[in-house]
Amino acid sequence: MEDTTSAVPINSMTDEEIRQELTDNGVTLHHKTGTKKLASTLADVRTKEYTEDTKTSTSNLSGSTEASRAAKAKHLAAMQTKEKLAMKLVRVVVTPNDPNMANYPGLIFSVGASGLNNGRMIKKFVPFNNEEGWHVPVILLNQIENGQMQKFKTVVRPNGEKVLEPYLTKKFNVRILDPLTGEEVEKVLAASKAAGFSVGATN
Repeated sequence: MEDTTSAVPINSMTDEEIRQELTDNGVTLHHKTGTKKLASTLADVRTKEYTEDTKTSTSNLSGSTEASRAAKAKHLAAMQTKEKLAMKLVRVVVTPNDPNMANYPGLIFSVGASGLNNGRMIKKFVPFNNEEGWHVPVILLNQIENGQMQKFKTVVRPNGEKVLEPYLTKKFNVRILDPLTGEEVEKVLAASKAAGFSVGATN
């Protein structure tokens, strides 16, 4: 079923991420429920939300002028397009520049925007130095790329005195990779299944 809400694609979510979104929407399934059932249930929930939102938006257009209705419909379409762009997945390799993160396996990044994901926080764990790449929504990728940290460099003053001078630098290096091919997706699924993980089409 197509994900009409333009949120994070269901086939790229882990079972836990699907369960969390279902819980956020007031739906709780048995802890032994399989991946396929979890995915289909979430698809149904998202479709219902989208249908109700569209009905509400359409009903709000009644009783206004034709020009006003057209403007509101255009705004609604623009918001949906904006969410699609923000939630588009990009395959990246993230490397921390912060020495305090040298031994971190990765980090959970989160960002919130009232007009996206029904106002809920967008969260995703991103591993560091994963050479195979990791799929990250554009809105989180922007946050990672804009992250800064303070460092110090030694500066020699005219009188010969050496002092430490603070400066800002990127907190993470980001390398953008090409999207996975169909064959590569199948290899990822096979490797994940062999390792005992339940995953969607991409990480």
